[in-house]
Amino acid sequence: MKNKAVITNALLLLFMALENLCLYYFNKQGILTQGKNAILLFLSSILFGIILLYRFYNTTISIQAPAQQRGKKISYALVTLLVLGLILMGIPYNTFLIEHPNPLLSSDIIPVIQIMCKRLFAGKYPYAIISAFGYDEHVAYFPFHWLPFTLAELLHIDYRWIPYLIWSIAALWLCVRSMKIPGTALKVAMPFIILSSNYVLFCNNNSVIEATVELMIAGYYMMLMTAMNKRNGVLQGVFISFCLLSRFSLVLWLPLYAYTLFITHNRKQLYLSVATATAIVLFIFVIPFLSQDWSLLTAFKGYDSAALFEWTRLNKDGKPLQLWKGTGFAYYFYTRFTGLDVAARIKLLQHTHIISCLLMTLIIGCWFWFKRKNIDYRIFLMGSFKIYLAIFLFLIQVPYEYLMCVGNFVTIAIFCEQARYVRTVEYLNH
Repeated sequence: MKNKAVITNALLLLFMALENLCLYYFNKQGILTQGKNAILLFLSSILFGIILLYRFYNTTISIQAPAQQRGKKISYALVTLLVLGLILMGIPYNTFLIEHPNPLLSSDIIPVIQIMCKRLFAGKYPYAIISAFGYDEHVAYFPFHWLPFTLAELLHIDYRWIPYLIWSIAALWLCVRSMKIPGTALKVAMPFIILSSNYVLFCNNNSVIEATVELMIAGYYMMLMTAMNKRNGVLQGVFISFCLLSRFSLVLWLPLYAYTLFITHNRKQLYLSVATATAIVLFIFVIPFLSQDWSLLTAFKGYDSAALFEWTRLNKDGKPLQLWKGTGFAYYFYTRFTGLDVAARIKLLQHTHIISCLLMTLIIGCWFWFKRKNIDYRIFLMGSFKIYLAIFLFLIQVPYEYLMCVGNFVTIAIFCEQARYVRTVEYLNH
């Protein structure tokens, strides 16, 4: 039993490290080709979820008892270390933002958000068409993709601090909870894993910081993974709504979440979660914004136009720039289905994407029906979400590097959460 715990923890660390290497090193340094890097990234992501399920299969679990006095001192020191690390990381971060004052040079994401926030404070409709960049843009950002930036507008600070702030809150919450990890070595490792993940991202893909809000989205998903391990339906509903109203990557997984809570008799938790998420979606999006213009829902068709643009924007080797970043499988559809025009190839990938995600939730949901007494539902939720997200990101129509960092931070959040659990009773195989 102890050997299984040690081996599986080591494997989880290995696959987490491989994810980082595939995202930030192997492809960039030319060590692996596009295809090999993308497949290794996918396998390391999906195997992380499978190993997690195996690690806690046929066991009951519990959380370590509160630390003794000496353990508490170590915990306080480690949390303090993380806080200091977050502050120190802010120094080069600030320098970078000063040196790159205009995010529009890389992307219009931050400038669009600025316009929406200014409109809100001016009493104007934030979702009106934006023409400030020489073309008409139909805004397709859900509220939690842009509303948090109203804080930056109020404080008159660089908008790009908001993603770092939200990610830092998620990181600190994870670290505080991980202080119940059994064994000093893993407990000490947690702040370093959390901080180094952000530092590696900053050093190897600082465009994520300069021009996108993905660090904030990663923070939402990290907090969702933490909430999944608390029997608090309201808290889960809050972070489900945050994820739904930012990037809706988890939408096809949510029926599996509801099904899992329902069949494991956590129905009060499920009802509270659904009620909370529904209320937030209604009062944050539907009533104040969507009800004023129901055609907003059609704005998301703009993603199809963006995909067509990226599939026809070629690099110096005559290949679509964003498809050859070593991160997804879209390149395969581009190169293999040449009998179809580009738009048809994109549609084929979209259909494959949706069908694969739905099949995954169906298959693993059926597995859980027969094995629900052999694995804790919290472990199943984390493992199934990691597997689902691996498939979702692998088959996304434009595998932007910045989108992939969310999957990496979800891995780290899951690792921190699962490490808190102690395997207590090994079931006999049925």
